[in-house]
Amino acid sequence: MHRDELLQEITYIDGITIIDTSGTILFSVKFNPRFVSGNEKTDEIVGENLFTSFPMLSEQTSTLYHALKTGRPTFRKRQEIIDFTGKKIETTNVTLPIKTNGRVIGAIELSKDISKRGQPIDELIELDASLFIPSKTVQTNIQPEGARYTLDDIVTGNEQMLELKRQAQKMARGRSPLCLFGETGTGKELFAQALHHASDRSHKPFIAQNCAAIPESLMESILFGTKKGSFTGAEDNPGLFELADGGTIFLDEFNSMPHSLQAKLLRVLEDGLIRRLGDKHVRKVDVRVIAATNKHPRQCVREGQLRPDLYYRLCVMALHLPPLRQRPEDIELLLPYFINKYNHLMGKSVRHIAKGVYEYLQMHDWPGNIREFEYVVEFALQLKEDGDETLHRRDLETIMNHLRDEQAPVSEGKARGAAAGEQEGEEEGQGEREELVPLKEAVACLEKRLIRRALAKTGGNVSKAALLLNIPRQSLQNKIRDYGLK
Repeated sequence: MHRDELLQEITYIDGITIIDTSGTILFSVKFNPRFVSGNEKTDEIVGENLFTSFPMLSEQTSTLYHALKTGRPTFRKRQEIIDFTGKKIETTNVTLPIKTNGRVIGAIELSKDISKRGQPIDELIELDASLFIPSKTVQTNIQPEGARYTLDDIVTGNEQMLELKRQAQKMARGRSPLCLFGETGTGKELFAQALHHASDRSHKPFIAQNCAAIPESLMESILFGTKKGSFTGAEDNPGLFELADGGTIFLDEFNSMPHSLQAKLLRVLEDGLIRRLGDKHVRKVDVRVIAATNKHPRQCVREGQLRPDLYYRLCVMALHLPPLRQRPEDIELLLPYFINKYNHLMGKSVRHIAKGVYEYLQMHDWPGNIREFEYVVEFALQLKEDGDETLHRRDLETIMNHLRDEQAPVSEGKARGAAAGEQEGEEEGQGEREELVPLKEAVACLEKRLIRRALAKTGGNVSKAALLLNIPRQSLQNKIRDYGLK
């Protein structure tokens, strides 16, 4: 039966619910009085979280949540819910993911009451699951790597990052290759996916590959494909560039490529031609290349990791993603974001953040950047007792102390050198002679360093710096004046 004919045969629907990817209810209407409790107004739950509004549901039982996570329509022959009298009623649901350009942006559920004794289940609705399964033609357009993120998913309040988002929006419209560079964990692949989504290639494949993860002996065949017989066991296989035709390929740590492959990459950038390993013929591809490295591209050239000709072709349009320690204000945005994420994934109920938590987190250097920050939040929530709704500093201290212990050999060595004039490379317990300086001088040296660090983290904001240092604002003002700091 055709889909339109099916919809005409469904004589009534008892309820409709629409949610977005965060689980927020965008629309809810209930036509059947059995679905509405005595005091409930459906417009009151719009804007609320699905699991908060319907605590009887879980990620395992919610068909809406299943449609969000799998991207496929779901159908339950019978599903039990609780009515306002406490009695169980049974429904049959049609639940569909809402997609745009192959990306799930929400889900819609149509519910029908089947709990009346003797009422036959509408056979037409039972068939609906198969009618809404995408055809093979549609499935071939599913992006193998999945560019899930957009520029709106980049959470920031930092002016430098906001400017990068504005630049990325403009750069996404072009066809030229792009280079992203920044420390590990700063979100380079997230930016690459967002650039792809903002471009006119968003309906085409997005393929990501970390070049450092491929052995040199396999790198050429993986990127450019193979011809049957080119080596023992070789078959005619397309490479990643052919698979990404019409779309975007993201090459992370591209400076790990051997120079011979960099020359082949240069040819792709210049004329769009590739040659499979062992093949005599060239093939034309239309692929936008976004490359990334955790070092400045010019440094890669100086160190011999990157060919100068590839640098000038690939890195003219480059975006530098600043580390988290240079944008501490983003911690206030990222913390609630990750708490919400892991609340849903772990079934936690953290709703509040205790005083002092933000300041505690902002004192950390975050060498692993956002990746490290997310790991800390995930770990802290994993150890939270079910039902505990407040995140405290003590919840973070276990993992934070562990991270600081791992980073201590470098940071403590620097502190000792600054405060006590200790020579680099000396180890404790070996009987070396340590040069001593007056305690007052050492304390002053350490104070100045910490004040400079706090001011750098807060962009020169004295009030915020005082919070980070846990001293009164006036005391900090006096120290800045006494030490001649600006």
